[in-house]
Amino acid sequence: MSNQELVNAGMKTVDETDQAIERLSKWVKLLMSLIQFSSLSRKLPSLSRRFGRQVATDKCIMLFLFLIVCGVIAIIIVKIVNPNNKSIRDIPGSAPPAPPQQEDCCI
Repeated sequence: MSNQELVNAGMKTVDETDQAIERLSKWVKLLMSLIQFSSLSRKLPSLSRRFGRQVATDKCIMLFLFLIVCGVIAIIIVKIVNPNNKSIRDIPGSAPPAPPQQEDCCI
């Protein structure tokens, strides 16, 4: 073989090796992405459960706040419509209205 044929054979071998390395790197990238997908697919059920709990908790809190607001609005409406209605007690914990103070005549 002449020198030129040896150089051509060497270049051909280098090209084949480069192509093999590129194919191998593609396979490694594909394998790494599959491993990441596998780990994410294992975490997905726990993440979805956690998210579902958070949404359920938020909905419960919003429901209770809505019920409280509706109750306060209902009490205000009843007090406005019939202010002399004594069947509705005052809010627990609030003080009764203070009686008017009488001035002492002798000091």
